[in-house]
Amino acid sequence: MSLASLLTSLSGLWAIRADALTNLADSLQHLADMPEAASARAGASRAEDNPPYRMDGSLAIVPVTGTLTKNGLRFWGLDLLTSMRGISAALRRAEADPAVRAILLDVDSPGGSVDGIEELAGAVAAVGAGKPLYAYADGLMASAAYWLSCGAREIAAPATAEVGSIGVVMMHREVSKALDEYGVKYTVIAAGHYKAAGNSVEPLSDEMRAYLQSGIDDVYELFLQAVEQGRGVSREKALTMADGKIFIAGEALKAGLIDRVCSRAAFISHIKESTIMNLAELKAQHPEAVRELRAELETEAASVNAQARDSARAEGEKAERDRVLALAGTILGKEDADRLKAVAASGVSPEVLASLQGVLAPARPDKQQEALDALKAAAAGKPLSPMAALGEEESTAAPDFDALVAAHIKASGCSRGAAIQAMAAAHPEEHQAWIDAQNAKRK
Repeated sequence: MSLASLLTSLSGLWAIRADALTNLADSLQHLADMPEAASARAGASRAEDNPPYRMDGSLAIVPVTGTLTKNGLRFWGLDLLTSMRGISAALRRAEADPAVRAILLDVDSPGGSVDGIEELAGAVAAVGAGKPLYAYADGLMASAAYWLSCGAREIAAPATAEVGSIGVVMMHREVSKALDEYGVKYTVIAAGHYKAAGNSVEPLSDEMRAYLQSGIDDVYELFLQAVEQGRGVSREKALTMADGKIFIAGEALKAGLIDRVCSRAAFISHIKESTIMNLAELKAQHPEAVRELRAELETEAASVNAQARDSARAEGEKAERDRVLALAGTILGKEDADRLKAVAASGVSPEVLASLQGVLAPARPDKQQEALDALKAAAAGKPLSPMAALGEEESTAAPDFDALVAAHIKASGCSRGAAIQAMAAAHPEEHQAWIDAQNAKRK
């Protein structure tokens, strides 16, 4: 890329202090006028030529200095413009570095070109989502430099720093009068009404000025949105911050552009305390906070355990109710068992159901009390043996299998063989004990 091409690009959109853009144009023009520049060529800055960041403990410090352009500019071995893509690459390397616990953008920049700034701001947001990312205005944080920094977790500046200049600028260079003085006349031939808008050899008409202004306004809207999202402010608040003014640090703090006014060393210490402190340091420096946190965690753990016990108890009670209803069904028969399950599922209490005995039409009066007793036990979540369902006194010992068989015969009127088969299915442990006892007697 030649210096002439760079000078032409200065007519594009910039997010930079206006005086910085003018100085940049003058500097590049001065270089272009030097005899040595005829054979010299400029090139993009190479990120690998410089360390991407330096470490302060576990903090990676990424420099953001000078005028920013998408690919930067190197001329005669010097970096005249800083590469935005080089900064993005440094941020990604810091994010991937396991030794890095937090990242600091060390900013001293008047801003730069609009081309490339959204890409860099997106990289800042993406890296900041993975690791804590901060920004420090070490002298000047203006325009595009603020655009990329406003997404940081915190922004700080020393008392003498300048912050702001939020806006978009375009520089139109008209040389028509100078050309007239030299007797040179340019004729611009273009297809498309706005194709030659803003060219430097013709005066800028009101129509073309309005056309160029609309493009500036569109980019300014993007800048406003970045401030709103990055600083978490309303559109009205963003407009008070983004009117193009440059603020000294104290005023920038009042306006909401930054979060604290302090020295660079104090801000780095603050970052380390906030994000890099290990457990040993935390215990040593903040024992009260550690104790409070431990107590909070223990209380939360106890609450979770209590909920788990309550849930397990409820599940156990439900399982026991289902078992009792199954036993009652074995004793009463399928028809009464279905009625009993339907009544239990309705949620009615045994007491209410008992008060309605005179209203209900019992098909089998001799079984109604048995069903009520079984329902009461099921609702209370207490185990009920078939003997108790028949009105017999419940023993604290395991029920005798012969007694279970007798109770089933009494309740259902079936044969002893059928009763043994039914009780063996309902009480396999008691059935096995009964078999063992019978075998022992035969010996």
